[in-house]
Amino acid sequence: MESKEAVLNALKEGKKLTSNVTGLQYTLIGGQLHARSGEKTDWHESELCFDNPPSWLNLRD
Repeated sequence: MESKEAVLNALKEGKKLTSNVTGLQYTLIGGQLHARSGEKTDWHESELCFDNPPSWLNLRD
């Protein structure tokens, strides 16, 4: 995505974002960032932070 703000807005809208690098999907659950591998059904709290551009530039919806 183009910016940290675009990622945060997409997540707040309920979108699931996928990393082009790892294939992990990300979503917000209860205001906390969660991730899952591929199409697995179980989400776990993610430690991903958006402090540097590579963390959001590789995400797509």
